[in-house]
Amino acid sequence: MAENGAPAGAAQIAGVFGGEENLNNMHADAKRMLADAKAGRWAVDEETGTHLRRAVEQMEDRMNTLSQRIYRLQIAPKFGNDDYAKRAAAHFLAAMDSDEQSLVRVFQAAKEMLGDLRQAIEIAISKYDASDETARQALNTFKDQDSR
Repeated sequence: MAENGAPAGAAQIAGVFGGEENLNNMHADAKRMLADAKAGRWAVDEETGTHLRRAVEQMEDRMNTLSQRIYRLQIAPKFGNDDYAKRAAAHFLAAMDSDEQSLVRVFQAAKEMLGDLRQAIEIAISKYDASDETARQALNTFKDQDSR
């Protein structure tokens, strides 16, 4: 167990993001960024968005590689058929996927956060492009009126 009572693996995954509290804050921030992008309150140019997208995709790739191992933690281990083995297997499953501090849930929260962040970036790029096009059209209107 880690110091905060979470399984050590969960703490390590959360540690990649600066700890459990930081991961939770990042998750909330990603949701907020997604909402802001959808509402048109956040936009980013293509170049900056490309760099942000690349960083998120690299982290998603790493998480996808780990997904294959995380899947195994959601299956009851085959310790045997006696009562003790069944209780031990149930305890193992509970330790891996029972609450917000368990390894599987921390991993899933991190993947969800990255997905929200990637979606927010995509929307923010499109909003920037749309606002850029709107500004270009407005300027062309002024140009057209000026040339009359």
